Amino acid sequence: MVFCIVISSYTLSAADGHRSSTCTYTYSDWGACQPNNTQIRTVLSKTPSRCTGTPVTTQYCNYVSPTPTPTPTSGAYTVIGWNDLGMHCMNSEFKEMAILPPYNNLKVQVLQKGQSPKIVTSGITVEYSIINNTTSSNKTDFWQYVQQLFGVALAPDMGLAGKGLSGKMTAVNDHFEAIGIPITPYDDQFKWNPYQRASVTVKDLTGKVIGSTEVVIPVSDELNCGKCHATGGVASGNINAGSLESNILTLHDKNNGTNLMGSRPVLCASCHSDNALGLTGNPALPSLSRAMHGRHSELGATSPGCYDCHPGPKTQCNRSAIEGMGSVGTNPNCEKCHGTLQQLAQGLDNGRIPWVQEPSCAQCHDSGFSTGTALYKNSKGHGGVYCEACHNSSHAWYPSKNALDNVQPIKLQGNAGPIGKCAVCHTNTPSGEIH
Repeated sequence: MVFCIVISSYTLSAADGHRSSTCTYTYSDWGACQPNNTQIRTVLSKTPSRCTGTPVTTQYCNYVSPTPTPTPTSGAYTVIGWNDLGMHCMNSEFKEMAILPPYNNLKVQVLQKGQSPKIVTSGITVEYSIINNTTSSNKTDFWQYVQQLFGVALAPDMGLAGKGLSGKMTAVNDHFEAIGIPITPYDDQFKWNPYQRASVTVKDLTGKVIGSTEVVIPVSDELNCGKCHATGGVASGNINAGSLESNILTLHDKNNGTNLMGSRPVLCASCHSDNALGLTGNPALPSLSRAMHGRHSELGATSPGCYDCHPGPKTQCNRSAIEGMGSVGTNPNCEKCHGTLQQLAQGLDNGRIPWVQEPSCAQCHDSGFSTGTALYKNSKGHGGVYCEACHNSSHAWYPSKNALDNVQPIKLQGNAGPIGKCAVCHTNTPSGEIH
């Protein structure tokens, strides 16, 4: 057992005959993360014995419900699903400003097993639902402001692309997809978990279930500007406009001569183009990615870290367990692929198109793993199967540090690594390499 010794201040009264001093605590290890997202430790000893300080015995943690270890499946069909980015972000509130809406993408490939497996997109239906998460409109104010922000009227729990939290997936060439699922990180008990799960069921035309899988469909509202822009923060500009969002809009008005405070709610991409939303903005202005990364890259010692803005200290979206690819201690290790904040901004200045030109496999691997001009999330490999189907999405490559990500490969092949066992799709043992 590893013990932690912490010194904290305390005061003894004059009646005790002592002066103010310090108290030293010896703690046990932190216990397991509990369903209420806390973990505790106990005080093993304290000196001096009459200490009246306040020991720190609880802290926040991200609880992951235990998932039974699935057994490898057998059958005539293999179903593999994935989320396209490994993490989607959304604002927690929309009444004043919006960067990203609740919007998530789920993709699935169905393969008929054989000596030469076939990708199937006809004669079947593919349905999805979010496990223990059937509504979103009671967990966010997005639907109250969507008309003003995006110019469309949506029924509660309906997403911008016409999909809800359950339904049939759409066949698109060689796969099925549900685009724009309006999921939040809160389940039906309002428990916060950025790693929600989608259940996928495949049926033949008689309605018989012929395959299924479970996929993490991640979303976090830990899209945060509060570390710097909250009232009193280093970038608050001595502004106290009543809320974090109002502070940001007021500062933007002050520095740029705009009237965002008089135009609330404000969609940032209405002026600054954002390929993530497919919005062109004002071509005379920098893209949202350039405006955000460029401005913050100029702040020197006060420049934010990746998890100060992106999800985040609690979410920890970069979660691959591949050595050198996932987080390293408290460092999210985003720079491994994206470069420093300054390098990212410089790349945008040099003409890189955000969301269209992104890091590639060939940056670390040899040219044999190059996806050419196609993004990793759109690339295919062995037998026309998508790279993300076997390796999982960016930021969560198999094996993942999050046990929920690993449920699918364990179910298919008995381990959490990239899906690579021939028997997952083949009824024989073919020769040659996968890549």
